[in-house]
Amino acid sequence: MSGRPPFSGTPSVSTQAADGMTAQEIDEALSAMARGSAVLLQECEAEQRRMEELNALDEADIQQRAKKQGSRYDAESVLLSVRLRLATRCAKGHRDAAREFVCWWVDAALMAWKSAVHGTSLCHARVGAAAPDTLMDDDDLAVLPRVDEHTRRLMELGTFLGPTAAGPVSDYDDDDLAAMTADLAARSGLLIRRDETGDIRVLHDADPEARRRRLWGDFWLEHGIPALPEPNELGLLLDRAPGETADRLRSATQAVIQAAMAGLRVSEMESNEAPWTPKEIDEHDQLSARLDRLTTLLSDYAQAITDSLPEIRAANSTRDDASSTN
Repeated sequence: MSGRPPFSGTPSVSTQAADGMTAQEIDEALSAMARGSAVLLQECEAEQRRMEELNALDEADIQQRAKKQGSRYDAESVLLSVRLRLATRCAKGHRDAAREFVCWWVDAALMAWKSAVHGTSLCHARVGAAAPDTLMDDDDLAVLPRVDEHTRRLMELGTFLGPTAAGPVSDYDDDDLAAMTADLAARSGLLIRRDETGDIRVLHDADPEARRRRLWGDFWLEHGIPALPEPNELGLLLDRAPGETADRLRSATQAVIQAAMAGLRVSEMESNEAPWTPKEIDEHDQLSARLDRLTTLLSDYAQAITDSLPEIRAANSTRDDASSTN
């Protein structure tokens, strides 16, 4: 390793990234995200219903064949299986797309909430940082969190001790150091490259999934949700909101956390190969139902923040005026 190369993902902030948004611009952006989320959630529900209808037809067809009524090779039966497969893929694609879009809205709304309370500016690039299916300009990538120094060193060492050929580090055996290094880079939302001189470069990955991983870390990787405020910060944010507004925001936050925790319990139960008791089956059904509502609960959370921003701004403006007077 010919000296530690500088981290190559910290370009200067662009003009757009540096310009703070007005309250009206923020509200308009969040309102547009709310409308987009509503469209995707409606389409998601429609695709889910279509999949369930085809699944019911497929199960009925299987039962008929079990009674020796028809053959599995009938064109109608094969067509039904094909349509069900396509509908299942489509439903999953819509669920994933809705989750990504709603999480973008949550992230932007949280940033707007913090901006209103702390009196800090919010730039266009940061609001758009988690936008799905959208690439960011190199300069705008500067709004992403800086790479952890410990993680960067591990990636550099893993690359240095692995293959020396120039180019991207990827496509190695799972137990290979290079594969583990590439996996760490992917989970961190980063790229590893060797330049023409062979030096190791740790770079921003502009891909939307990589940006989500940079912004939200294990919240996204483990739970599929944006990063939520730390307890102390959440307490401050709630304290700076009017009473009824704070209650609504607290309830919306609790609902999201409960659904995420339900997902952890579901994963734990499904990893248990022992036979389930009736009580465990009932618990799994209840937890799964809560987990299935996570995207909707995230949407409710973002809507609660979006609706509350004018009152939060007004309350904190009054507080700041009172402080300056004293």
